[in-house]
Amino acid sequence: MLSRKEIMIKLRQTTSLLLLVLAWGSAWAQSVSGPQQSAGSTQQPAGSGQQEGTPPPPAFGQDNPPPRPIENPPLSGLDEPALEPTITPRSFLLPGLEISESADSNIAGQAGNSSIHSVTRAMGSLTLQRLWSRYDTALNYVAGAAFYGAKGIGANQVHDLNADQKILWRTGQLSLRDSFSYLPEGSFGGGSFGGASGLQLGAGGIGNGFLGGGVFGGRSNFDFFGPGQFGTLGQQPRITNLGLADVVQNLSPRASVTVAGAYGLMHFTNNNLGLIDSRQVTTQAGYNYSLSRRDQIALVYGYQNFRFPGGGADTFATHVASVLYGHTISGRMNFVIGGGPQLTQTNDVLGRHQHLSASGRAMLRYRFPKASVGLYYDRYDTNGSGFFPGAVSDIARMNYERQLGRLWDLYADVGYTHNKRVQQDLLFGVNSAFYNYGYAGGGLHRQLGPDFSLFMAYQFSDLAFDSSFCTVGPNFIFTTSCSRGSQRHVLSFGLDWHPRPIRLD
Repeated sequence: MLSRKEIMIKLRQTTSLLLLVLAWGSAWAQSVSGPQQSAGSTQQPAGSGQQEGTPPPPAFGQDNPPPRPIENPPLSGLDEPALEPTITPRSFLLPGLEISESADSNIAGQAGNSSIHSVTRAMGSLTLQRLWSRYDTALNYVAGAAFYGAKGIGANQVHDLNADQKILWRTGQLSLRDSFSYLPEGSFGGGSFGGASGLQLGAGGIGNGFLGGGVFGGRSNFDFFGPGQFGTLGQQPRITNLGLADVVQNLSPRASVTVAGAYGLMHFTNNNLGLIDSRQVTTQAGYNYSLSRRDQIALVYGYQNFRFPGGGADTFATHVASVLYGHTISGRMNFVIGGGPQLTQTNDVLGRHQHLSASGRAMLRYRFPKASVGLYYDRYDTNGSGFFPGAVSDIARMNYERQLGRLWDLYADVGYTHNKRVQQDLLFGVNSAFYNYGYAGGGLHRQLGPDFSLFMAYQFSDLAFDSSFCTVGPNFIFTTSCSRGSQRHVLSFGLDWHPRPIRLD
């Protein structure tokens, strides 16, 4: 039997030999492969003579991973630039839990009514990002239940699932995306989660460093493909789904084209208010040209076709042409503005019509050292959000986040939408020519430790129809006892659990 001294000598000899083998293997690998770049890096080795911002020349033999198009993607595409340049693309799994208690002044969303009741929410989430050399997968699922203290409502399930599969090649990518939800309220303003500022789960809590530069965050550039939910009236559970495929193909270091197609649906599962189900088919094509490393222009054409399977309204279609300009400062600012004409073709009880109007888009996202702000505006045709058989919608939103010291975060979210009926058949849907919906909220988030945090959030929302909402009878008699607006206050407190992401690579 070896003595203790002999054992220690053997261990030192074995360790020295192991270190020598590892050092020799590392040196041999570097001599064979040359200097390697980190995943997602766009920097070139010194002295390569490559101009900044241009893709690397084709490689023969070894199949290197293509550069990820996240720094300044095409304007007509569906990805947005990331505002966290220091985040290295990694594969990870991130679970989360959230429990909250809310005081709600108008759970049922009744016009002219106010009665405070409690709402208890329990949510769980799972976020996955998996990166390969030529395939990227992203998944975010939030599920739970809301328990309402109001009589006759009980409990409602909450499900929100978003998936994105990317297939990459040297000069482009194909993305297959799907967004599914089963929510008791509309998604604009986040009422199903206690307000837009109360949701901290999943991809919504990890910022724009997620795959696609915020694909599962605001998704402002997804709304054109439907299904729109810009406004809500009480607890009306609905199923929505958007399936989308889009292709980006680079023609040269400066030029690229994009093509996208989508199918969206919205179905109300307990429709005691006579809200309108819808189906939407959308296609879009665009040509992009880089004026410089930071500036782009794009020509975009889009087509929308809306159907309402419940009967009572005809299909209608929209053709949209627009010119976009974008300016991006990597990791700091993303600015897009543009617009153009849109031609709406309807065939309702008043006959066949064509209406020419304007469409537009504007977006500004800016990151300060300790804060970030986002401003968004869009104008285009939507499905009417269940109230109308189609609407021309103006949608504006602002969100703000700021770090207050080491443990506190402040966030605010404001949104407003104006929706004008497209088809003039007032017998189908809500008896109104237009409606407005807006919300404003904010909150504080305090870190309790590496995994737990507390939050407090408040949100006010207001839904208002025009005066024709209060007309009744065959001769459209106006009644003064009608209330055509619904206001709501929600105050929430909660605890969430967010462990560190589980590395998968």
